[in-house]
Amino acid sequence: MPRRLDEERRGELLDGVMRFIAVHGFSQARISDLARELHCSVSTLYKIAPNKDSLVVLAIVRWGQQTLADAEACSALASNAIEKARRYFLTVAAHLRAQSHAFRGDVDRFESTRLAYLTVSERFIDRFVSLLDDAVEAGEVCALNTRFVAHVLRQMAVVVRDDRALRDSNITAEQAMQQVDALIWDGLRTPADSESGCPAPSGSVR
Repeated sequence: MPRRLDEERRGELLDGVMRFIAVHGFSQARISDLARELHCSVSTLYKIAPNKDSLVVLAIVRWGQQTLADAEACSALASNAIEKARRYFLTVAAHLRAQSHAFRGDVDRFESTRLAYLTVSERFIDRFVSLLDDAVEAGEVCALNTRFVAHVLRQMAVVVRDDRALRDSNITAEQAMQQVDALIWDGLRTPADSESGCPAPSGSVR
C-alpha cells in the first residue's frame, strides 16, 4: 500500500496544480504533464487523487478555501464596515487575476469543476453580501439590494481580467482594477461619505 503524503506536501502539490491549470487550462493536460511541471512522479499525484478530474477538483477547492481565508484576514484589518467589504472584494479579485480564459472555459465545460467553482463563488457572494449589509446598517453604504450588487461586482472582477477588453481599452489589469475600485466604492457610499446622493431604492434592499 503506497505511503500517504503528509499534508504540507499534499498542499504544495495542489497549489502547483492550480497554478498550472489557472494559466493553461486542464482539458488537454495529462497527469504526466502535471507531474513533469511539479517535478514529481505520476504515482505521487495518484496518492492525492485517483484521476485527473478529482485532482483538479481538489486543487480548485483548496484554492477557494485559501482565497476566502485571505479575504477574511485582509477584511479584518479594516476599521469600518465599508472598508471591510472593499478589502474582501479586492482580495478575491486579486486571486482571480491569474485565471486564464482557457481555465474558465474548462471549468464551465466539466460538471465536476463547474460545481466546485460554483461552491466557492456562492460562498464569496454570501459573505460579501453580509459585509455589505453591515455597511448599510452602519450608514456607510446606500440602501440597495446588496445581493444584486454582489453579483454585479463579481462580474466586474471577471471583466477586469478579460484580455480582449483590456486590449480594446488600452489599459493594464492593474489600471482597470483601480478604475473599477473607484467606480464601485464611490458609487456605493452614502451622501455623508460621497458628493453624490444615493439612488432611490427599488424593491427589497436585502
